[in-house]
Amino acid sequence: MVDVARLAGVSHMTVSRVINDQPTVSQVTRQRVLAAMTELGYRPNVAARALVTGRTRTLGVVSIDTTLYGPASMLLAIERAARDIGYAISIASLPSVDRRSFGEAFEALMAQAVEGIIAITPHTSTTTALRHAPKDIPVVAVEGGRAPVPTVAVDQRLGARIATEHLLSSATPRSGTSRARVTGTRRRSASAGGTTR
Repeated sequence: MVDVARLAGVSHMTVSRVINDQPTVSQVTRQRVLAAMTELGYRPNVAARALVTGRTRTLGVVSIDTTLYGPASMLLAIERAARDIGYAISIASLPSVDRRSFGEAFEALMAQAVEGIIAITPHTSTTTALRHAPKDIPVVAVEGGRAPVPTVAVDQRLGARIATEHLLSSATPRSGTSRARVTGTRRRSASAGGTTR
């Protein structure tokens, strides 16, 4: 940091203010400091910043079976969203869906001083394990059904209904196989009480 300050012609406190995005630094000075950081290849020490601010800018993510498309794509989306707002993620992948595995994952993430935990919970059996989530750190479930923590979820029934309605209304059979699929879908939908066109 001292080298950056010397090259930019400012104090090390000004460099610190730029690194911490303080609004008290003029735009001209900020640009000089950023240019000096780039020229010297300087990277802020995240551990030092965490000691000073008491914040790690890290979120924990508990995931189940990341070999499945849904949880894997959710994990990717969470990582990108976190990065966009200046956070990193630390991942705890569960070997099984039970209270003990969740407890160990929560403890491991909390030992890393994460600022919050996101639990990707695509199975309804995970909601029981979430009853024992830590109370001293924010925890949010993604796809948690009726989880005992705040939950973000997709309305699967509505999505399936909209997709089926779209397929039924726009299906234009082009071959015998396609025609058979459309007919089969319509018959099954009708037998389940759905409407067909």
